[in-house]
Amino acid sequence: MRWGLFSAGAAAMARALGADAFAQDFGPGSGNIGVVGGRDEKALFPGPDLPGGGQLEIRMVQSMHTSDGDELEVAQRAKPFDPESWMSEWTRVAERNERLAEEYVAAGFKQTAHEYYRRAQDFWSNATVYAAEHHPKQLYTYRKMRETFDKAWQLVRPPFERVKVPYEGKTLEGYFRKPGGASGTRFPTVIGFQGADSMAENTIMGGGSYTARGMAYLVVDLPGQGSAMRLQNLPLPPDTERVVKALVDYLATRPDVDINRLGMQGISMGGWSVPRAVTAEKRIKAVWMSSGALSLATDLFDYYPPIQDRVRWIIGAKDVAGARKMVREYTTDGRAHLIECTMLIGYGADDRIMDPQGAFRLYQAAVNAKRDMIAGLGHPHHSAKAGGPRADRPLTLQDWAMRQLRAET
Repeated sequence: MRWGLFSAGAAAMARALGADAFAQDFGPGSGNIGVVGGRDEKALFPGPDLPGGGQLEIRMVQSMHTSDGDELEVAQRAKPFDPESWMSEWTRVAERNERLAEEYVAAGFKQTAHEYYRRAQDFWSNATVYAAEHHPKQLYTYRKMRETFDKAWQLVRPPFERVKVPYEGKTLEGYFRKPGGASGTRFPTVIGFQGADSMAENTIMGGGSYTARGMAYLVVDLPGQGSAMRLQNLPLPPDTERVVKALVDYLATRPDVDINRLGMQGISMGGWSVPRAVTAEKRIKAVWMSSGALSLATDLFDYYPPIQDRVRWIIGAKDVAGARKMVREYTTDGRAHLIECTMLIGYGADDRIMDPQGAFRLYQAAVNAKRDMIAGLGHPHHSAKAGGPRADRPLTLQDWAMRQLRAET
């Protein structure tokens, strides 16, 4: 049976598997709840004789569909899928915005300076995000991203606090933000477990969608990400439950966290890390993810060859051949039946970076979890950069998390 055909009949199957019980947890704009399925072969242009089914590099392109002048300039000048051109064009606009920020500081306009530093940080982030481990400007552009982020929030009051989480003799740096409330309030809390190219400085700014719904939000540079990878050489372990245990242990020390109402969000590569973690870390009550996956080897490394060297760096392998062997340990296969918390598995049938079929395999294997699937939550934004405006995505996951963690708004 082809899974695309299986997906066509998913509505009836979803009802049989309990999707109706989930219906109350989603808003009216979420039309893809309960669509159980995997990849759409026709949309993915499969190449049977090519590695990964013909999935090629699609990330380094900036859309012309933007009202931002600097982004438009990058779109006009950058060579698509060219790492050097990508870095140099984003560096140029980052430097321009940083100079403007410094001039506004000198003139005494703190708020405007803050806004230009934030723009510079965003552009430095774009410049460094795909830089290879040994690229001569990789560390420089990363440090500039952090520097401009820090300068921006020295000028105005930040909506977060900086945190340091102990982890196996090292420290994971990150941020915590929470809703307003009376002193002594303990909030349900979400842990953000993001993807291969994530950096905590970017992720924490998206945490406002959770705090607006009554939940606190914790994000750190996890092993294999951001400062943990670049400044401490901390690779991502195959047993991500070790990492999540450290995060939960830290949250248990905070007087403003309700340790009995913890959830975890996974995005991109985090779509594998999160379900693997909750096979052992039972203090998490609900998990939700975009691009769910059962095996990092099958669903990312083999499926999307352009990311193989990055995965090598993330897991601490010496070369791609070694990574190919190591990454087989990064799996939830044989353990998914240990997942007991409520789980929402997002996927995109036309996802060209992570195999949508992995999300379906995870759904099938997690037999002891109350679970559902939601279509349209893969990596479509990379295609949209070149092809047109990105489709609207309602904040379905945040609304679902609010219900699962019984948050008050």
